[in-house]
Amino acid sequence: MSHKRSYAVIGLGIFGSAIAKTLARAGQDVIAIDRDINCVENVSDVIENAVQADANDIAQLKEAGIQDVDVAVIAMGSHLEDSIMAILHLKELHVPEIIAKANNHNYMYVLQKVGADKVIQPEKEMGKRIALRLLTPNIVDLINVDDNYSIVEIKAPKAWHNTSLIDLSLRSKFGVNVIGIRSKEDSRLRMTVSPHDVIKPDDNLMIVAETEKFKKLNLE
Repeated sequence: MSHKRSYAVIGLGIFGSAIAKTLARAGQDVIAIDRDINCVENVSDVIENAVQADANDIAQLKEAGIQDVDVAVIAMGSHLEDSIMAILHLKELHVPEIIAKANNHNYMYVLQKVGADKVIQPEKEMGKRIALRLLTPNIVDLINVDDNYSIVEIKAPKAWHNTSLIDLSLRSKFGVNVIGIRSKEDSRLRMTVSPHDVIKPDDNLMIVAETEKFKKLNLE
């Protein structure tokens, strides 16, 4: 990654610990916090700054250094009161960006109202991704960036085989931008894409597309 940011992850269950470890392994600065020492110890092999603290106590958050991070992730989706208090404390400590996990739509509404910049429902998003993959077998993975755009990894449609990107004119025809190619011979995603790259039958393509246009795209 070209730009290093600092993060705090509050709540180190399965979801929170996965986020914290992934960020740390990507070379980012991470403060991982949970009131349960066992949860803290479960991430301490990867995250140097793993702290036992109570998010309901602003003094403990401040002592952990939360006020200095760029982004805080509140991963306590099933504990609404704790999440609310954590958001209020983070706002008071002037954390620039607050992302919170919610278990349902009602929780999402409340967390947005008290000041979360973004609220996510991981189970709901995963359900959508699995359903879309079942309905469209050519989709390998999908991430909704926002309400308008998606990043999708797809198997190269037959109609695109043995044709260069410039000849396919995907952007002008379908509003699709190819940002990466994963060939069968090399499972790594190649992000340096040329207009003259020829799509092979075994290629996977990473594309950015307007969600509505993507839904109308024939991927057979």
